[in-house]
Amino acid sequence: MNDSSAVFKARQRRSNAVTSEGLGRVGWVAALLMVLLATVFRGGNRGVALIALEALALVVLLGWAWRALGAPGLPPALGAGRWRAARLALAAAPLWVVAVQMLPWPGAGALSATPQALAFAALAGLPIAACWLLGLGTSGPQLQTLLRLWLGVAVAQALLGLVQLGGAEALQFGGLGGGVRGTYASNNSFANLLAMATPLVVLGLWGTSTRRSGQRAGRAWWGVAALLILLAAALASTSRTGIATALLVTLLALALLAPAAERGASRWRQRRWWLPVLAMALLGTALFMGGLAWVDRFDADRLVADDAVRALTREATWQGALAFWPLGSGLGSYAWVFPRFQSPEVGYYLLDLAHNDYLQILMETGVLGLAAMMLALALMGRRVLQLFRAARGTSSWSSANRLAVACGLGLLATLLHAWVDYPFRIPANAMLTAFLLGVFLREPAPARARQHF
Repeated sequence: MNDSSAVFKARQRRSNAVTSEGLGRVGWVAALLMVLLATVFRGGNRGVALIALEALALVVLLGWAWRALGAPGLPPALGAGRWRAARLALAAAPLWVVAVQMLPWPGAGALSATPQALAFAALAGLPIAACWLLGLGTSGPQLQTLLRLWLGVAVAQALLGLVQLGGAEALQFGGLGGGVRGTYASNNSFANLLAMATPLVVLGLWGTSTRRSGQRAGRAWWGVAALLILLAAALASTSRTGIATALLVTLLALALLAPAAERGASRWRQRRWWLPVLAMALLGTALFMGGLAWVDRFDADRLVADDAVRALTREATWQGALAFWPLGSGLGSYAWVFPRFQSPEVGYYLLDLAHNDYLQILMETGVLGLAAMMLALALMGRRVLQLFRAARGTSSWSSANRLAVACGLGLLATLLHAWVDYPFRIPANAMLTAFLLGVFLREPAPARARQHF
């Protein structure tokens, strides 16, 4: 009886330790539901779906606040000193942008051209902020669970997209135009989600730990299947930017995350000749599974014609950004204020997105958004330097660094996609982007226990 009691108390202590390091039970359940539901209804880009995500995100944020009040200190992954302050400032960026633009200023009133749109945009930022904090500050076990959950969501969307190749109208869920897009309204947003997930699959082929990586690769047949499904669905979506970014980050992940050669291995093995062979095999199989409808989308004349309207929109958005400089037109105000800058060649269509998230942020938030983007760039640049130095100092990356590389590559897919589209404006994609950024910017801790993904 005493032995059983001692075992129970030991388990309880371990459970309490995990809980104290991460998110509490109520907030944790809300976080899991938020991720599971993120992509179900048009990627969260519908009113009722977004309200549900905002409510769950509020529970998560309150859970973080409760933990901050009861915990002895901030999560170690936040780091210390000025870099911790920088991470917290970036997390609070939506708050200080909204505060500057919404609060009445003497002689000027509110700076936002559309205060109601600003309020809606602030609420829409709750799930993004929650996912940012989940990636940055949650405990190791919870982080691994969230990574697997996001990956499962992406693979499920990819499977649905491949099933949609059959042409069943019921599987389009009322979407216009048909095609391969999962539950999304746009094939571009659908492909962007898949591109972010591919480096995580490559990481899963060998695990986040470098120990016995060759043995894990032999047992990771499910990872190869998941990677094929994601690439095939991305190709079948016919999204040019989605296809290009998915292939790019997959090849980079295969090159950077493959296990290092063991000591005593032959020079032939050390060259890892099998990497290009594996990459070509995966690409060939994905091409076969996804079909060749995407090839016509890369025709040079078609590329120029399709980009003509977007080029005019980008130019007009730049003019709008200059007109509202330095504090912007107001977060979420683009659809309301852009018509005055819209080029006549575009026609009388209502353009509510710039198809370049960086220009749209600049127009809506001015120097405030520019400061937030520069802060994020500084933090990411510092982390890249850390990874570069770690790669030069040892024969292989640590578990945390390998995870950071995978999340950084997934983040790269969206950062590139945002130049020609609007992934930051789709709640589910913005949530995954914020989560990957949080994981990428976690302060490395060599003494932290190894985790297996």
